[in-house]
Amino acid sequence: FYIWHAGPFGTINGFRLGRLPVETVEWHEINAALGQVALLLETIENETPLQLSLTLLPLGSYSQVAIPNSQGKVDEKSKRFNLYASDGGVLSFGQKGSFHKALEYLLQIIGEAGNYISEQDPAFRLPYAVSDGGRYINNIPITYGGSNSDELWTRALKFMLTDVKWIVAWAAKHAC
Repeated sequence: FYIWHAGPFGTINGFRLGRLPVETVEWHEINAALGQVALLLETIENETPLQLSLTLLPLGSYSQVAIPNSQGKVDEKSKRFNLYASDGGVLSFGQKGSFHKALEYLLQIIGEAGNYISEQDPAFRLPYAVSDGGRYINNIPITYGGSNSDELWTRALKFMLTDVKWIVAWAAKHAC
């Protein structure tokens, strides 16, 4: 997984995350990037001692975050949140809520990973703080739209990818 940047956009395997008024990134590219993040984090969880409270379902451009049942398993009754949005740029009310919650849960997972790593290695700190249960990164909301401008959302996603890159560096040293 190659995490880098292309100007103001964070990238993973060449897929950009974010949207700007002057440079539109299509939703299919954003969805693919989020799917890559989900696959990467799930792989890290499977290959290291890290255990997350939520379950990532990496399904390419249609990835999801699920809340496991009381036995820690995801089944047909588990609540799932879509880590993707539709083309057209306008999210319907139900889709917007699911997408926003999935972004918050994804950021919560990154925060959990950072906290776990910090407990194991007190010198480790994610470069950008995750706060309020995954709602903010470096005091910027992770959700799309509303009071959050495209520029702020793009910056939040770039910060998120930077944190993931630090988690990858830790995982490279601690894989089972």
